[in-house]
Amino acid sequence: MTIGVCTWTLGTRDLDEIMQTAAELAFDAVQYCEDLDRYSPQQVAKAAARHQLAIIAVDPFHCRPPSQAQATVQGALRFYQGAIDFAAALGEGIPVCLQGLSTWLVNEEDDQLRWDALVNACKSLLAYAAERSVPLLFELCNRYEVPMMHNTGDYQRLVRALGQPGLGLLLDSFHMNIEEEHDPVQVLRHFAADTGIYHISDSNRGGIGTGHLDFVSQFRALHQGGFRGAVAVEVVLPHLGPSNPPRNAEERQQLAGQLRRSVRVWRDLASR
Repeated sequence: MTIGVCTWTLGTRDLDEIMQTAAELAFDAVQYCEDLDRYSPQQVAKAAARHQLAIIAVDPFHCRPPSQAQATVQGALRFYQGAIDFAAALGEGIPVCLQGLSTWLVNEEDDQLRWDALVNACKSLLAYAAERSVPLLFELCNRYEVPMMHNTGDYQRLVRALGQPGLGLLLDSFHMNIEEEHDPVQVLRHFAADTGIYHISDSNRGGIGTGHLDFVSQFRALHQGGFRGAVAVEVVLPHLGPSNPPRNAEERQQLAGQLRRSVRVWRDLASR
């Protein structure tokens, strides 16, 4: 099972330092979460190859509209079409994550119009991505970070509304602990085969063992459900909050310890 790291969490925006850090922490891969105008796809691919890392997804961390006034469907399509083009240039079959899509739709007049805009945007992006052989994954995030698409019930509703295959799923242990109506272990077992990437962080957003999540049961549920995707560790130091990378060398060292432990625990589960 490929194990990567979400690059935004590492506390550096320097491309080679990102890749070197990921390799030193014993990751197989990265989920590339940087601004897409910072480096070209060719630069990213070469940097990853230098450190013998795969790229499991393109998922810009700064994926929201610059301001609420600029939140439009057309703006969303331009942004994510750019991400799809970036992924296509990186290599074959690298997915794009749509976790921020609903933040572009907040200016629609009511809930139904927002939902209709989401469905239509997904249809447009699926068609655009199919032409470029780029898979799409929708990450379900908690209500404090995005206005729509919080749990697997929302994902099922969206898939029904799309009326077509092609939209994969990205599940996240931290978000699931907040938003799923049922036991996340049951949810993982049911949706394992639809899940392209699984994000790992504990209940407090820290590394495995810093909170109360049962990762042994989660691993078993994924295995039993037929999960064939990659895992990405998305750890933030609990005292910094959900979206803040380390600020200094001491915090980077603390983060590195939690990342190493998380990789070690997950690999140990996979080897049993």
